[in-house]
Amino acid sequence: MKIVLLLLVAFAVTPVVAQLKWDNPEQTFAPKPLEKQVVAKYRFTNIGTSPVTINGLRTSCGCTTAALEKKEYAPGESGEIEAKFQFAGRVGHQEKWILVTTNTAPNEPSILRLVVNIPATITIQPELVTWRVGDDPEPKTIRIAVSDEIPGKILSVEVDNPAVKLELREVRPGKELEVKVTPSTTSEPGNSVLSIRTDYPPENPLTHYAYVRVK
Repeated sequence: MKIVLLLLVAFAVTPVVAQLKWDNPEQTFAPKPLEKQVVAKYRFTNIGTSPVTINGLRTSCGCTTAALEKKEYAPGESGEIEAKFQFAGRVGHQEKWILVTTNTAPNEPSILRLVVNIPATITIQPELVTWRVGDDPEPKTIRIAVSDEIPGKILSVEVDNPAVKLELREVRPGKELEVKVTPSTTSEPGNSVLSIRTDYPPENPLTHYAYVRVK
């Protein structure tokens, strides 16, 4: 929480004080299937009357790196910071920051923002179905769908407990399933796991999970 507050406060006061004018300090990406990283290039110009030395690049996480060719820039000179975000295994809305400190304003860094919206390869709704002890063991439905943007399919759905019955209905071949889940009894607490195998990504196909609970 503290680093987020620091970033937000700094973002409001950075560009002019640090003598660096940024062409596009906030960049947003929507990666395509099979992509594992995005590369953002932040171009800047020294609009001051004296040289500026960039003496620090700090990223908000280890999955983001930032680099530039040199540190010192004369008045009117431009440069570029290249940031790479490795997002393999992540999904959803991701926000990263790069803090740029200079000799002219060491305590007021510029903040570069990187937003990446990574599509989910598969949606499972809901991921957890529950019954209370003593409830009627009526079936509940889990809907599983693979994104149309992903070149992958659902291969199988299995449960680790033979006392839980599954009924599969294919809505779209390989892409969308409705799974009716029915426990044989709700007389006592218990947990079961549904394993949802896919063929995506090709080099390391993932298995996703949903959960069944009597509590």
